[in-house]
Amino acid sequence: MEGKIGNVFETQFRYAVRNNSYSSMPSNNTVSESNQSVKPSITTEVKEKSVNHILRNSGIAAGIGVVLLAPVVMLASKGKFPKLSNYLTKRLNNISKKIEELREKPQMSKAEMAYLNSLQKSNKTLNSAKGLLLNSGPLKDVLFEKLLRKIGLGKVCNKITGFFEKMAVKMTSIAYKKSNSAFVLMKDNFAQVNKNLLSSLDKSKVVTINGVSKTVAEWLGTANQKLSEIDTAYAAFRPQAVSKRYKWLRKQFNGLGDIVFDKTYGNLKKFLTTPKSWTSFITEDLAAPTKIKFARNISNKKRIITNTRSDVAIELDKVVSNIESSLDMTHKGSVDLLKRLKKTISGFTSKDTPQQKETILEQINAIIQDSANILNDSEAKYSSITSKKIKKSLGNIRYIISTDKKGKVEELLDIYKHLLSKEDYAALKKSVEKSRVAINNAVDTESDKFVDKMRDLKSGSALSDVGIGLLFPLGSTAVAMSMADTKEKKRSVGLNLGIPLLVGLATSMVGTVAMLAAGPSMALGLVTSTITNQICSRIDDRLKKRDAEKLLVQQNSGSTTI
Repeated sequence: MEGKIGNVFETQFRYAVRNNSYSSMPSNNTVSESNQSVKPSITTEVKEKSVNHILRNSGIAAGIGVVLLAPVVMLASKGKFPKLSNYLTKRLNNISKKIEELREKPQMSKAEMAYLNSLQKSNKTLNSAKGLLLNSGPLKDVLFEKLLRKIGLGKVCNKITGFFEKMAVKMTSIAYKKSNSAFVLMKDNFAQVNKNLLSSLDKSKVVTINGVSKTVAEWLGTANQKLSEIDTAYAAFRPQAVSKRYKWLRKQFNGLGDIVFDKTYGNLKKFLTTPKSWTSFITEDLAAPTKIKFARNISNKKRIITNTRSDVAIELDKVVSNIESSLDMTHKGSVDLLKRLKKTISGFTSKDTPQQKETILEQINAIIQDSANILNDSEAKYSSITSKKIKKSLGNIRYIISTDKKGKVEELLDIYKHLLSKEDYAALKKSVEKSRVAINNAVDTESDKFVDKMRDLKSGSALSDVGIGLLFPLGSTAVAMSMADTKEKKRSVGLNLGIPLLVGLATSMVGTVAMLAAGPSMALGLVTSTITNQICSRIDDRLKKRDAEKLLVQQNSGSTTI
């Protein structure tokens, strides 16, 4: 869209200037006198040029606003600017490795010491840059909300935020509706398999599964019981339970924006002079304990239904990634802690005996104990908020491992694996996998995306998205429309600026409501805006051409009459 904005007003109504200089028309005294009578005065031309100049500047300002708004909205939604943030993370990891390699040398030359000092300064600078990226969004959001409430728009703020909250809840409900459909289908498949097996197998035949011997009839009775337990456990993912969890989460996050404001603008000098307090994502750190508790509650209920080693590995990987993002990678103790943690986790996800599980839990407990000294180390200078987040995350890892066991679905599949043919079992497993994916996606939507969305909304993100993201571009369009002194000019402003802005912003807002990541949401908005601009620009050109032809016909008609 930005490619068009710059020349929208430079090209609009060019026929009004070019066609008024009737140089291409036949030259005779009569026509000259007629032209003189319709030719605008110098004052009118100056006024028109002035209006066009204002329109052009308004259009350019709006276009620049949209372009600049893209990174701002990306930052506002999740506190992340994906590509740049990932680049900084990679650079920081590479620098940390080089620093660690140099520190492990028994002796360093002067050149190596100078290089180490340079690396440490670079690390500090990049950490600061990453911190600015992470926190630009929430800092903008909480300040904008404060300003709105200060001028008496508290009720408006509550209504806007409430609307987005309801939409986020609705999107979570939609995810669970898809999961419920898959769940019903899975239950029907299990019931049909049981019915078929009862009629086709010898019910008195003894089958041994995982060291336990039962008759076919007894195993099918056990399967029915597990199916009933799955149905009972699934009540946790029906609308009433989801609504109850939402109310609890909303209550926990109430006042989050005020806390962020107090820790930043409320104590600005300390905040700015203490890089450790803003090199990690402030709102994420503050929300982490609640998010962990919320996600654990949902995960516990989900794991009753289904829990595979792959599910556990993904869950643990998320927690480890959160810990890594909070650790000071220039601090040797922190780096060593992360290495130990990753090695221990990889050992758990690749092995499955009770003895090995106990050994791994002992290693996790040792890591948790050692983390206390590292987090309190004056060299690392961890903030109390970050320390609490890391401790909670380490405790969550221990909990996930200690409570790990197969879900009822996996236990059912173990039974059917010994009773069905390979072909029938493969078909059943494939249908069950669809249900597993559906419920895992729904749980991820609620425990991760929904929590992040609530966290951002309670910090004022909806207000800045609507206020800055919507009202500013629309305001610029309104200024341009008001300065247009003819119906044709107003139409051109609407086509070249107004409609593309509305379409792009509407698409972006839908993406935000749908809890899409900020980057894809804004990118989608810019794409639709650009496409709409191209279409509207062509329409505008055709309309201008038509108006120019009409004007020429009128002028020729007037010349003939005279």
